Amino acid sequence: MHTPLSLKEVIEKSRELRQDNKTLKLLELIWQNPGIARRDIGTLAKLSRGTVTTNIAQLIEEGYVKEGEALPENGTRPGRSTTGLYLVPDLFYAIGVSFSLEQPKASLFDAAGRAVREIPLPIIKTIENNFSTNLAILEKAVQELMSLVPRSRILTIGLSVAGIIDFDKGDVLYSAILDGCGKFNLKDFIRDRFGIPSFLINVAHLFPVMEKRWGAAKEMSDFITLTDSCAAGFFLNGKLYRGWQKHAGELSYMKVTEDQETAADGRNGLLTFHTPFFLLEHRLAKMIANGGRPKILQQMKSPGDPITLEMVIRSIESGDKFLEQLMTERYEWHAEALLNTAYMLNPEAVLLEEWTARCPQCTVDVVERKMSSYGMSDWHLRTRVLSGKCSREMIPLAVAYLATETIFEEAIAGNDNPGTHNKQHTH
Repeated sequence: MHTPLSLKEVIEKSRELRQDNKTLKLLELIWQNPGIARRDIGTLAKLSRGTVTTNIAQLIEEGYVKEGEALPENGTRPGRSTTGLYLVPDLFYAIGVSFSLEQPKASLFDAAGRAVREIPLPIIKTIENNFSTNLAILEKAVQELMSLVPRSRILTIGLSVAGIIDFDKGDVLYSAILDGCGKFNLKDFIRDRFGIPSFLINVAHLFPVMEKRWGAAKEMSDFITLTDSCAAGFFLNGKLYRGWQKHAGELSYMKVTEDQETAADGRNGLLTFHTPFFLLEHRLAKMIANGGRPKILQQMKSPGDPITLEMVIRSIESGDKFLEQLMTERYEWHAEALLNTAYMLNPEAVLLEEWTARCPQCTVDVVERKMSSYGMSDWHLRTRVLSGKCSREMIPLAVAYLATETIFEEAIAGNDNPGTHNKQHTH
């Protein structure tokens, strides 16, 4: 059997022949719905049964698609065996990167969405002017992933970054992970180093897309996600909302008091002085340095070890009332911000990070209590408070998925330079 073309080559062939892109659309639908039955792909593609049968047979013959058992969520009827369609795993590969200070990781995924390899990124968090080191760490990890498969089959690189970013141009205007760099074009960096289209998204904007596609908000059109660091994501009227300059979601810059130090924008009393996890971390570290013996020490090999969020959650789960109180104090501030935002946007739900389901008494319940005053004047206002279902571990998969989706959509639309624009996600 001959070696099938890569998806890159299929896209280029389609562009040269100026085809109607049925092939690309069918491949995209099978990629989005692995295990889909022929009858269902015809409905989604709005093609006749005969057209689907002919085209699918050709895709199987050419080695792009294979048959298997249909998945229940993709059209299998009870009591009836149905053949499902899948992309051949090596039709293409995509790299997804969580390029941030929290759980940084780079992963290579095949066309079936399986992780071929995952590489934790030893990001430098604490030193000033860390950008050259962190860029070198990123470059090394991507090079290692690319060496695992034929270069021609790597379709795109998706990066999730925290900070102020121009997603379309690729400019990172500010990010703690690139401290001291100033304005930096991450898309140019990827193109110059690897010659592969890239996709950028702010992690705050990625969370609502993840929850809509895979998580707790599948049936919702209006909801807010809020990270532990108080970065918000808005999904409004069925679409991701990023603001006209694409910087919406900085709830941490909401003014909540009249004291505290001055922030980067010249104001004082902002939420950012109350919610960051490092404040809790520093408080515990200082207590330990002064001879205190909090229960979290039981998880540490030595008193000087870094204190992580996971350690705090485990301590709360084991009944540590002191840490539960510290977390409650943090989430009182989260709750204040969410109540203000709910009055402005009237969402169906606010979704906190997935881990909050493990200690709802000092996270979800705190926000819910504050939200009880929402609509007290018999206005019938109601916004649910829920834990999300998508963890940060999913970030590389999600951003690789969105990067691949962009390549498909732009190729189908006839864009001569697929991967050059970020689409507005609706899902």
